[in-house]
Amino acid sequence: MRIEPAEDGWTLHWSSAGHPPPLLVPTVGTARYLQGEPGLPLCVDTEVPRPDHHHTLPAGATLVLFTDGLVEHADRPLDAGLAALARTAGAHAGLLLDDLCRTLADARIGDGRDDLAILALRTPPGPHDPAATAITLPG
Repeated sequence: MRIEPAEDGWTLHWSSAGHPPPLLVPTVGTARYLQGEPGLPLCVDTEVPRPDHHHTLPAGATLVLFTDGLVEHADRPLDAGLAALARTAGAHAGLLLDDLCRTLADARIGDGRDDLAILALRTPPGPHDPAATAITLPG
């Protein structure tokens, strides 16, 4: 995953190895998932190219990355858990990132049977600094 400055905000580049899609929570509007073709799990076949996706991130937007343990529940479809997460994240979009992650984890959308990891980042508000450098996240 890489986030780099762009003329109209920031550009997110990502590839999926089977995890749920990134959740984009704008400062105004509805939270939505960034869809993209998933690739093979890491190290399955290193000869197969990974799909590369990109999306513009507006200033002040929050991006939430998470493992399926946050939204999976044995008693309901995965789509219901994803919808609940989007609603919860949208309702708490103004929180500091640590508080947002804690709120999402404490919402108990998943059934707690799987690992749970959340990473949230927020693009800077207002116009970006042309001298800014890209941010590369491991993985």
